[in-house]
Amino acid sequence: QCDWSSDVCSSDLAQLDPQLGKSVIVDNRAGANGIIGADIVAKAAPDGHTLIHSPPAFVINALVYKNLPYDILRDFIPVTNIGNSGGYLMLVSPALGVSSIREFIALAKSKPLSYGSPPAGNTLHLATEMFKQRAGISLDHVPYKGGTETFTALMSGEVQVLLVPPPAAIPYVKAGRLRALGFTGLKRHVSLPDVPTIGESGIPDYVIDFTWHGWFVPARTPIEIVRRLHGEARKALQAPAMKSLMEGTGFEAVANTPEEFRAFVQSEMKRYAEIVRAANVRAE
Repeated sequence: QCDWSSDVCSSDLAQLDPQLGKSVIVDNRAGANGIIGADIVAKAAPDGHTLIHSPPAFVINALVYKNLPYDILRDFIPVTNIGNSGGYLMLVSPALGVSSIREFIALAKSKPLSYGSPPAGNTLHLATEMFKQRAGISLDHVPYKGGTETFTALMSGEVQVLLVPPPAAIPYVKAGRLRALGFTGLKRHVSLPDVPTIGESGIPDYVIDFTWHGWFVPARTPIEIVRRLHGEARKALQAPAMKSLMEGTGFEAVANTPEEFRAFVQSEMKRYAEIVRAANVRAE
């Protein structure tokens, strides 16, 4: 199961085909902020054949939604953090007629605008809400099931702005179909060095510089299987094709141990709990 279709998800799982000697099927389950896919994995047989590849929304859902059909600490075993990325790209349609963060803020103060993201609590939703607060503007939130729908909405003018992980956004930007106004990280993105950070664009106290993609398997999966999957992930991330993809999209490979990843997930729950409170986010 993958939350949001991404080259990183498809490639790291596909890399397991020759290593495991069997086909690995990537099943993108959009909808409900990744809850649908996560619930499928939580209820799957604990035999190592079903896992979820997910960004921080997996953790944030536990802080935003009161009645999840699973408990992320009880019903899953963390396998490894595949990689970290340094922020999000802010995208608009060229038809909007703005070329910078300052121009976008001025436009937002002159007329109603909206933004798209997966449902409430997704990292993209939180990051945009924080941008609104820092910029002193109002943007209406339009939730969508998944990434493909948000891109379609932006290009059609249904919404006017998106924050998007670089691997998903860069092909649209380089093709000229969408315009990147800024990057939320502390430094400019390696693949788009001409796009300024949002901090450079007049909002110095706004930095969203960390996201990740990790693997989880159902609880009760035998530890020897968990360690096998972790070992195969480490091996896959050393393959030349994966190294090139990770570097080109601004991801840093991690592949930490299951124990290290569990501790990391617990620390992320604390970190995002503070962000959720500050942004006053509630499930929609």
